Amino acid sequence: MVGQLPALSARGRWPPPPGPRVAIVGARRPTPYGEAVAERLATDLAAAGAAVVSGLALGIDAAAHLGALEAGGCTIAVLGTGVDVIYPAAHVDLANRIVAGGGALVSQFPAGTRPQRGNFPRRNWTIAALSDVVVVVEAAEGSGALITAEAALAQQREVMAVPGSVFSPLSIGCHQLLRDGAGLVQNARDVLAVVGSAFEVLDDPLRPPLSLGVAEPPGPDALTRHLSESAPCEAGELARKLSLPFPEVLRRLTALEMEGRVRRHGSGYVRVTPRRDR
Repeated sequence: MVGQLPALSARGRWPPPPGPRVAIVGARRPTPYGEAVAERLATDLAAAGAAVVSGLALGIDAAAHLGALEAGGCTIAVLGTGVDVIYPAAHVDLANRIVAGGGALVSQFPAGTRPQRGNFPRRNWTIAALSDVVVVVEAAEGSGALITAEAALAQQREVMAVPGSVFSPLSIGCHQLLRDGAGLVQNARDVLAVVGSAFEVLDDPLRPPLSLGVAEPPGPDALTRHLSESAPCEAGELARKLSLPFPEVLRRLTALEMEGRVRRHGSGYVRVTPRRDR
């Protein structure tokens, strides 16, 4: 039935405060562009009073939750496990931050339920049912994010998508949605217009506020000094430590990754010590 929710268990503040709910979903291994868009959209939407809904997965989901937390807003993680089982395990700290920040972890599955492949399409349906609009940020053909979009359409929810590079396979799903009539997202204002909010946001989700700029940005070595060789640090945490805009940190991390000086580890980055010839 349209919009019918299963019984949910929750950790944290539930139900969430009144206001629009926006799901942001997408690839588990996104490009830096996709991560930057997801985080910035979530930050602006949360600052406007929207609750950001996602699935606690790697990639776009994590960026969306982090963006909402950065704004001091509410974010809801819908799990494909019991609320006492965090998957992926790398997101235990993120889950705790969501609860501590006034958000919630919710699940339709009993406590103790371990991750099972069949649970996640059902979880995606619940993400859509909880939301007024679903925004897809990077999705390969046949991805789980498209299942969420299909569930939203079946439940008469709005679906929107962020356009991407025509050279990227992660753009295929979003561009298909746009061809089929999904709303185009360039910034948070596009989403807020759909949910009926007139809150002012930046024109471009990738343009950092001037207040975040610094006269002499730290050099590339500043990033590597904040990374260890074993304990991963997320891009959002680096941005906070260095007082740099999140997209700028992602741009630098991408350059360092191409140089072989950093590498991805789970949802974060670690420093790579170059080998010396003997």
